[in-house]
Amino acid sequence: MKEFLNNQYKNLFLWSPFVTAFGAALYFSLDKEPLFIFPFIITVLSAAIIFKNKNIFIRAIALFIFGFFYAMSFTRIMDTPQIRDSFGEIEISGKIKNIDFTDDTTYIFLNVPINQINSKDNSDRYANIRISIKDESNFNIGDTITGTARIFKPSQKFAPESFDFARWAYFSNLSGTGFFTNYTITKSNESNLRTYIHEQAKSKLSDALVLGYKKSLSENEQKIWKSVGLGHVWSISGFHMTLVGGWLFALFYLIFRSISKISKRIPAKYPAIICAWFGLLGYLVISGINVATIRAFLMATLIFAATIFGRGVLSLRNAVLVFWIMFLFNPFLVMHAGFQLSFAAIFGLLWFYQDSEYKKRTAFNRLFHFLYCALMTAIIATLFTLPFIVSNFGNIPIYSLIGNLVILPIFSLIIMPLVMIGTICALFGNMFFINLTNDIYNFSLRLAEHISNLPHANIVMPHVPSVVLVLFIIGMLCVIFIEKFDSQKFIQKNINYCIGGVFIVLGLIIFILTPRPLFYATPDHKLVGFVVDKEIQFNKSRSAQHYFAFNTWRKYNNEIDSDKNKRYKCKNGLCIYKTEKWNLVYMQNFTTIMKNMEQMCADKSIDYIVTTFDIDVQNCNAKILTDGILIYPSGYIKNFSNHRPWHMMP
Repeated sequence: MKEFLNNQYKNLFLWSPFVTAFGAALYFSLDKEPLFIFPFIITVLSAAIIFKNKNIFIRAIALFIFGFFYAMSFTRIMDTPQIRDSFGEIEISGKIKNIDFTDDTTYIFLNVPINQINSKDNSDRYANIRISIKDESNFNIGDTITGTARIFKPSQKFAPESFDFARWAYFSNLSGTGFFTNYTITKSNESNLRTYIHEQAKSKLSDALVLGYKKSLSENEQKIWKSVGLGHVWSISGFHMTLVGGWLFALFYLIFRSISKISKRIPAKYPAIICAWFGLLGYLVISGINVATIRAFLMATLIFAATIFGRGVLSLRNAVLVFWIMFLFNPFLVMHAGFQLSFAAIFGLLWFYQDSEYKKRTAFNRLFHFLYCALMTAIIATLFTLPFIVSNFGNIPIYSLIGNLVILPIFSLIIMPLVMIGTICALFGNMFFINLTNDIYNFSLRLAEHISNLPHANIVMPHVPSVVLVLFIIGMLCVIFIEKFDSQKFIQKNINYCIGGVFIVLGLIIFILTPRPLFYATPDHKLVGFVVDKEIQFNKSRSAQHYFAFNTWRKYNNEIDSDKNKRYKCKNGLCIYKTEKWNLVYMQNFTTIMKNMEQMCADKSIDYIVTTFDIDVQNCNAKILTDGILIYPSGYIKNFSNHRPWHMMP
């Protein structure tokens, strides 16, 4: 054991951000806010222990505690303005801070005084509201909009460990969503480069790949690209930064090589790197400074710096350093799907290529090596991101490897350079390259659609428990970080695979053995779901308050997303649900409760009672359930509630 630990000492730093991230993830995943008055002090103390104490295990505990309380401190500092309830009609007036152009809707981010949407908050703070507008009005950042709007409070989670829109909105500094019923625009004189480029290019490809708008493609197109494993292409990240950075470096390298006065004094690669870096900085700003783009820009910065100072470029330490920077900037990023997928792919690829050495090759061998690298890159990226794809999106795109091998080169070698050139040319009125890019894109889309229509293109997966994802992450980290012994013995020679495999297999066993719930209820008990013949049925066919609940519960039950919600038959607001081991009664309104409560409490065959009102009955044979609940076949009840800083209760 001592020899093993000594062998791992040089890689201990690589584990540090992940131990801290586990602590932060635990904090963000809790149902109730921990009662700690001074999290800032504990954060500082744990940081001091990390730097002062040399014991590995004490440091690991301190890192975990630091992550937990740093996330708590960040949450309290964030303090996003919140609204207590949704509004049917409300007069608001605010300034446009950002615009997101989509296929059929324009989303404007309106900055309004907080007292317009929260009468109990008399401070001078401002709140950000995302407003959807379907008409073709010409908006600009800086414009002021006044009108009547319907504002909705961000939805809370509707199952344990599921997506919590209220939490995401809180850390995105978003107080609510809504739409205008009527409005007037007061134009400003502010100019915005992104909006100007959008108006000149008039291309969804330019919007997505240059300007970074998230929903420029139609919903059907997004589904097609996700089904072939190319959804990541439409979020500007490392893929785009690598291509743009490579082109800029090559361009400036050729320019500086041709200027003898410069190339004779310093290697042309140094000024080329500096110019390419400034080009990437401009790309970062134009693309909207999104999370994935920042991460990719930081990685590119470290790679450029490593090249200038003669350090190793393909370094796991560089990736860890970027992880630390982004975590300290915003610890909630560890809960973002894009953050998880990006770093999973990066660490997997760096691990695979870290021992690569430059070799002189013939033309044939160079071609073979290029094809080999393309294949292995697709395989490694697919394997390392798969657990996060299943966890976040609930499906496995079976043909993602084919999509990455067949269609991704079209994006890399043709669409990306053409859309960049086309966007620049469009600013001068030349639309030839944009139109050409659109034609190539449509061909690629048809090809992707053929692949997505193949049998079993997407396998729907049930909910992945958090403990399973954690075990998979630990397993992958063991494979990447654990140093192998220089030994002839199989276990010592492959110790990283053996230890990593144990965690992954354990995660698989837990995932397979985890049962699916039979009954679901929202925290207010106004929407419930019953599993009948393996298919979930609801007490309502629609509910604006619980928009996310329908598909969240379907995901838990291993069903595909659908707009059609099957109704569970209830008589006069009384639903009786019987299973092999327990029986349940759901009472939907006050009248039903008054008529049936005494009878149901006296009925010894009834195990659980669920109502839309919080009531307490003495000497009731059944258990009266509160909060959000899931009930499993064995009768085990899993409660969840929404009592966190991002859940402002009415």
